[in-house]
Amino acid sequence: MIQIKDAWANREEVESGIPTPDYSHIIDAKQISKPKWIEFSKIDMGDMEGNDARLDGIDPATVQELEQSFAKGIRRNEEIAAVKFRGDEFDKPYILIYGYHRTYAQLNLGVKGFAFNVIDASETQIEDIQSFENEPKPPKRNNKEADIVQIKAKQLKKGTIPNNEDAILANLKKTYPTRALASIQRIAAKLFEEMGTPVKYSYYTAAKIKQWRADNCSEWFEIDGKLDDNLDEYGFTTKIGGLYRTMHRALQNYAETGKVSYVNCFTDTVTKGSTLEQQRKSILNEYITLMKNHAKVYGKSVMFLRLNGLFPQAYGVDDWKGFIKYDQKEIKKLIESN
Repeated sequence: MIQIKDAWANREEVESGIPTPDYSHIIDAKQISKPKWIEFSKIDMGDMEGNDARLDGIDPATVQELEQSFAKGIRRNEEIAAVKFRGDEFDKPYILIYGYHRTYAQLNLGVKGFAFNVIDASETQIEDIQSFENEPKPPKRNNKEADIVQIKAKQLKKGTIPNNEDAILANLKKTYPTRALASIQRIAAKLFEEMGTPVKYSYYTAAKIKQWRADNCSEWFEIDGKLDDNLDEYGFTTKIGGLYRTMHRALQNYAETGKVSYVNCFTDTVTKGSTLEQQRKSILNEYITLMKNHAKVYGKSVMFLRLNGLFPQAYGVDDWKGFIKYDQKEIKKLIESN
């Protein structure tokens, strides 16, 4: 794979693996060019309606998903977008035919252009190509996380991957470079648990949270926004970066019932560039910022969501019998400070 920012400078290497689309039932093969590198400024992309053969136009979520995928690298064996040449007398000599989502994603990533197939065809033929291009590809099962856990567990048992935390994460990132980091981390956590991998830190899934609550925690707590009868408060758990969603749900609960909520948090995978302490500090900072912003908007501070504590994660350091509790008086001072 090659980084998208480096694609233009390595055009020959990139285009060597790009397949030519087959529209032989609509036009002759000679009407489709080999990949041609074109700057986006030379392409008329119309408006956000996109491909004429699609009723629903451009889907921002699809653009964002492709953007995240391209940011990790591009596959050189996948088909590319296509354009039609309409003449040098135009400021934008090319018109985008299909590939709107991927083109907008590439634009958002700041690259100046990419490879396109130039198709020389009539308006009717172009419309037929646009429609056919939307047809689903031959069925292929997507790789599920459970499928990856199965094959990687097999490799670990055979010893082709060392059974240690760093080696497993490195192998997953190398094998599945475009997979979302959150998915990689869930897969790794399942492998650690299944293979008994020695790890420095504990990583929590929904099942692991329930297991820790049942086997280790000395106090009851709720999850998923359920009402904790012991405290008459709603209980949440979330990973770093998820507090804004929890805050929204807690605010809804408070508006509907007048009952406050609490949340217990845990970090993402610990790395050299993102240590446990850094992530724990980030959780606190996110909470303080969100609560301060709420107070600014509504004119007063209402503690409808309490940041209760952190899950124990560092083996040999944290106490596995309970949460690492926050000082609520100190948090209140931080929220009310300028």
